[in-house]
Amino acid sequence: MDAQAMPDAIRPKSAPPPDVQMAVTAWNLMGGIDWLALDAVAEMLGITDLETLITQLVTIRDANRDA
Repeated sequence: MDAQAMPDAIRPKSAPPPDVQMAVTAWNLMGGIDWLALDAVAEMLGITDLETLITQLVTIRDANRDA
């Protein structure tokens, strides 16, 4: 669904920064933090800064735990 066609109540206020969107994509591809898949997924998405990616993935994991 196009964001413009969404009702105001559920329309995203803004898109996340590109690096955050890539971390979310990596999270979705791996189904969470999958240490065995991390290198392959990062390479597939063109992510070279693994330290930042891991920090973002841990943040996603922790946010899901707190929810």
